[in-house]
Amino acid sequence: MKAIIVGVVLFGIVCFVLNKIGIDTVIIMCFQGFKLARNWLVPKLNIIRKFVVRKRTGDLALLLAQKEKVNWSKTHDLLPKANREFQIEQFKHFCKQLRICYREVEYDGLKFRQYFVTDGTWQIEFDSEKGVIIHDSPLCDEVTTEEFVLTPEVRSRVHKICGGTNYSLVLRNSDHLCNYIRTGAWISFQMAKHTPMRKIFENHMSDDQLQLINKMPNDLKFVDEPSDKPIYSQVGDYHVQFSQSKDFLTDADNDAYNILILGPTGSGKSTLINHLYNQDVVKAVGSASSVTRSMTYTQGEVVWTEPGKWKKSDKVNIIDSVGFCDTDLSQREVHHMIKSSVKMNMTYIDKVVITCSGRIEDQHSQAIKKFMKWLSYEEHKHNFLFIYNKCETHTEQEMEENLVAMSSILDTDINTQFIVPSGDGELDKSIKMNQCLDFSPRAPFEEVEKNLESLKNAVFIRDVTNKRIPVNSESCAIQ
Repeated sequence: MKAIIVGVVLFGIVCFVLNKIGIDTVIIMCFQGFKLARNWLVPKLNIIRKFVVRKRTGDLALLLAQKEKVNWSKTHDLLPKANREFQIEQFKHFCKQLRICYREVEYDGLKFRQYFVTDGTWQIEFDSEKGVIIHDSPLCDEVTTEEFVLTPEVRSRVHKICGGTNYSLVLRNSDHLCNYIRTGAWISFQMAKHTPMRKIFENHMSDDQLQLINKMPNDLKFVDEPSDKPIYSQVGDYHVQFSQSKDFLTDADNDAYNILILGPTGSGKSTLINHLYNQDVVKAVGSASSVTRSMTYTQGEVVWTEPGKWKKSDKVNIIDSVGFCDTDLSQREVHHMIKSSVKMNMTYIDKVVITCSGRIEDQHSQAIKKFMKWLSYEEHKHNFLFIYNKCETHTEQEMEENLVAMSSILDTDINTQFIVPSGDGELDKSIKMNQCLDFSPRAPFEEVEKNLESLKNAVFIRDVTNKRIPVNSESCAIQ
């Protein structure tokens, strides 16, 4: 009975309202109320949805990271199996024109890109379960990212990875494999700094494991034992005494004197490094493709003495970088490799040596200027040494003209130098930070003695007023 009475009263109120303001007004009010409710509710629902998706993604990422930890604990090798020879035979079916493609795949609930190399019929890829596989399954929904030619160098690299196993989504994935086949560089852009895939795993990795990201597997490295034979026996002790090569630096190396060598492919970076050690510690070959396909860290000790008075030594790290404008690697790939490696391995840089030779193309100068900006050249001019290299056929006039041209193209201060007080009544020494040098292969010591001393003084002697170049995420943002 009470419900009937309440219903009658409510019906009466509704009728009264409709009579007073009209049904059209009531409809408009209801519509406005619905819009207000929707505008308030939709953002809240989106927040809830994003939270649910993030929670689900986080749970899946945690499970995947736990599974990946098993792969990180294994040796950093491809560990080829017995089917390697069979796959090498299979690869003979491939045509000369190749391309890198990818398809979207789901891996333990998360989406990634699975890369593969194909000639349009045959494919080679790194499978998470089977390892390296070669097959002719029909292509479907693939996206092409790169096109290249099957050269003898490419074929040789394919032979090295055939039969490979030991897959890791972080350290040894399909992206790594395809870039290695094309360029010889073990790099995955899916694992670059700040990428979604990198963020999933990096908080679960130790510092040593992080150092292995985009590092060449041990069984793919070019093994070239340093020669113990000095390049010039007349040099004496004024050089870096080589101790070892390393894949990466550790916290214990932070206090060393760090020298970063940069420059276009073929400008003589590796040759300069060998002369700083006075022995062949890195491979140096003049070609259009960079011999150095990953960052090379070499270590040693330079000894300073004044006979009968004092003796001191400095631990030195010399970093040989990938050459700019390589015929196989893009500028983006080179920038990423150098930037990520330096940021991962170094806290400070003491000297940046930039080498050029021949005609300095626009792409060379653009690449060099990016690195100059990255490492704050204007604030650290005494930390930068610019070398116009390979001047063996140039006259004194041509060398001076090339030096001025290089300075103009790169927008450097050609007059940058610092004075080293000598004491004992001798003349002070001026160290120039823009130089033309010539280290002809097998040249007599008398012909290169002056250049060797000039190079070593500019690289090793520190200006008492200059500061170390800090390396951090803020200063190292190449755009």
